[in-house]
Amino acid sequence: MGYVTCWKKLETRKGFLFHVSEELEFQMVCFSLKRMIDLYRQYPEVLFIDGTYIRCRSTIATPPHTIRPMRADDIPSLHSLLSENDWNMEMAYLNTIFSTDPTGLFVVVSDDGEVLGHTAILTHGPFLASAGMNIMKEGYRELGLGRKLFHAVMEAMGDRNVGGTALSNRITFYQQFGWTIPSFTLHYNQGPISDEFVQYCIDTSPSNDIEIVPAREVKFDDIVNYDAGIHTVPRKRYLYHWLFHESAHSFTAIQNGRVVGYSVLRPADAGWKLQPLFADSKGVARALFSKIAPLVPNGEDLILSTPIENERAGEILHGNKFKTYLSMTRLYNKWPVHVDIDRVFAVSSTEFGIV
Repeated sequence: MGYVTCWKKLETRKGFLFHVSEELEFQMVCFSLKRMIDLYRQYPEVLFIDGTYIRCRSTIATPPHTIRPMRADDIPSLHSLLSENDWNMEMAYLNTIFSTDPTGLFVVVSDDGEVLGHTAILTHGPFLASAGMNIMKEGYRELGLGRKLFHAVMEAMGDRNVGGTALSNRITFYQQFGWTIPSFTLHYNQGPISDEFVQYCIDTSPSNDIEIVPAREVKFDDIVNYDAGIHTVPRKRYLYHWLFHESAHSFTAIQNGRVVGYSVLRPADAGWKLQPLFADSKGVARALFSKIAPLVPNGEDLILSTPIENERAGEILHGNKFKTYLSMTRLYNKWPVHVDIDRVFAVSSTEFGIV
């Protein structure tokens, strides 16, 4: 009996092609098919064996479904799908994105209205958009629904320059769709806040000439202009829904009458998210951090994603001993978007933000 020393799954238009290193007898065919069942949770049908190739297809029929623009009443079902897959994506975030611009949000739904998958772009004007939140319900991922959904979003993109955030070990997957221009790399960090670090921030912040005030007390256009100065694109509607959502704690740093930073703290399904923390200096970042830190309940984690290119942001990570869980890379499909990365201590979103 032949022995499998390697096997590789290749997706084809009608099923899967498994390549192994030697000819197989029936027992080893069954072993390889069991591996596929374990990995993909689908029961395959052997079509034929040709030398060292096994051609298989799923016996699961594609269920009745509809691909359409997302509606507001899809949000609870999408939130359930995200939760099932351990995405820490709170309902308030989904409401914010939908309120900003729903035209690029698409879902695939079953006949009874259950959201089976979602992918989207969020427009930031006629020339730029951000793609994100690509998810498909387990058990439906090998049926081609995700590809259909993605093509619907591709049409909505038009000629815009579209950015997306890819896990750093999956960049090659996105390159096949044209996302080949890297912008920056960010790490997803999480952990409890250190009281010692908060006190350090208080002791070292230039409090004599920097005032931290609620964002609602600052002229909104001043915040929009500051934000656009970091990445060149005014995103007024996005920021309005982001800063002034009922669950958001938003603060602005003012120095000599002008905005020099801002931060937004929001509760997530698990923990609290600091998205973003933009600041002109480490001193400003410390002042903003010491303002939001007491709002996080004792024992709960703070979550923030920081660009590794900004070495100054490392002070917050090391000072609180946050753990890094994921590495991601921002990619674009047409041209790079300039980001003043030294002012980015935490990005506003890993899904739909420019930064």
